[in-house]
Amino acid sequence: MHRSSALISLQSVLRPRLATLEAADRQDRKASVGFLALALSWLTYTRFYFFLHPRHLTFDPSLFMYLTDKPDPACGLTRTFAWMWRGDLAHAVSVYPLGPLIFIATLVLVGYWVMVLVMGRSVRFTLSPSAQSGIVVVALIALGLNWASKLIWLGM
Repeated sequence: MHRSSALISLQSVLRPRLATLEAADRQDRKASVGFLALALSWLTYTRFYFFLHPRHLTFDPSLFMYLTDKPDPACGLTRTFAWMWRGDLAHAVSVYPLGPLIFIATLVLVGYWVMVLVMGRSVRFTLSPSAQSGIVVVALIALGLNWASKLIWLGM
């Protein structure tokens, strides 16, 4: 065996993979059922939002908005999903700039949870604590910038 190929195969053994596909255990399946039920309920509600809203069958503003007269970090997400169902990206972004990404991520996750239930396989991620912290920090910064855009740029 050539020395460089031996080194590459040794590195692949020593370096853990970022993600692996494994058999789903009972806990994976239970979590998938719960998350799938929540996501499908949310997607159904947002799909019919423009039908429900004029009939006063939607939820009122959040407690945060009621107390502070300012939108909370998730304010507008329902309307963004509703606009995405209509295929109107411009309205969706104007209501909640991160919304279209969250909408797509929700659809991907629904597909994943269905895969866990149907195929009995789940993805296991192997991330270092610093990578996990980095993901959380990036998500919080994105949420903060999104919220700031609603308060300043979008004038809410």
